[in-house]
Amino acid sequence: MKKYIIITAILACLAAGCAKSPSSLSTDATKRYLDAWVHVQKQKHPEYLWKQTPLGAWILEEDPGAGNTLGEFGDSLYLRVNYSYSNLDGTISSTTLEKVSQQLGTYNETYYYGPQVWYAKGIYSGLEDALKGMKPGGRRKVMIPSWLLNYTRFDTEAEYLAADQSKNGDTGIYDLELVEFFDYVNEWEIDSISRYIVRNFSEEFGTSVSKARADSSGAHGFYYVQTQAPSDTVTLRDTTVYINYIGRLLDGKVFDTTIRDTAIFYGIYNEGRSYEPVSVQMGDEWSKTTMGSDSNSIIKGFARTLFKMKSFEKGTGIFYSPLGYGYKGSGNSIPGYSPLRFDVELVAAPK
Repeated sequence: MKKYIIITAILACLAAGCAKSPSSLSTDATKRYLDAWVHVQKQKHPEYLWKQTPLGAWILEEDPGAGNTLGEFGDSLYLRVNYSYSNLDGTISSTTLEKVSQQLGTYNETYYYGPQVWYAKGIYSGLEDALKGMKPGGRRKVMIPSWLLNYTRFDTEAEYLAADQSKNGDTGIYDLELVEFFDYVNEWEIDSISRYIVRNFSEEFGTSVSKARADSSGAHGFYYVQTQAPSDTVTLRDTTVYINYIGRLLDGKVFDTTIRDTAIFYGIYNEGRSYEPVSVQMGDEWSKTTMGSDSNSIIKGFARTLFKMKSFEKGTGIFYSPLGYGYKGSGNSIPGYSPLRFDVELVAAPK
């Protein structure tokens, strides 16, 4: 009788609305709440699959995809995923999809939208549970309980419940698209760069992806293309030069530039910024190169690009994320594991 009274109260709460969210309850109470939520939603949405995963998440919708099935998560596995996350009432609070962001009114032209690369062992256990069995191009809409939104790994739902992990995140619904999965992210990035330079710089690198992949300018993961010859052959070391540059992702998204018209064209113009050539202090080694009046350090790939150049040269440096912003990325514009391209021109000092 006591269990019946509790479930009846929760059903009434679900119908009328409650002051507390599931994540503010104990694990036992959250489990009862979600069992009641499933009971109600099954009646409201009989079109959903209502297929439960081994750890207790619920698959609501599924498109199969094609190719190899994502099985066990190894130590070298990485995933490219699009997702939208909503709470149980359907309110979307985060998304990687540009169209969804536009529909929500949260779209920002300076942000990156598109698949994100996840290290498989670094995601929530509930996301691992939800993604297993998917194929590239496939989609799943999954309700993931709060006790699975943590990084601990157990074998059974009972162990997660016993560990009382319910305060680690809010129960929610993930709409997941698995774009692809692969081992060894650095090699995947270099493969991506190789395909990119063959498409965009075939005159310099040819049309063979495998051959282009090997031509890394003496530095693993770094490629340089001279697009305008310098005015002389003097090596620039221990001196100050001035540059204009455009930084972009390989999908063409521009995230930074010193050129005003370029910033306006790509929607990243900032009224508080001065758009003019910036000074670069060239050291005797690329790692000692700094930029600006404050001698700011710069990422390795950008420094290597500058070290390849001479007076009034134009060139393009393309490099993988260990020479850029690594697994963290930078702000909302550069996601983790992003190869970058910098188009650079050495110019006269501004007057």
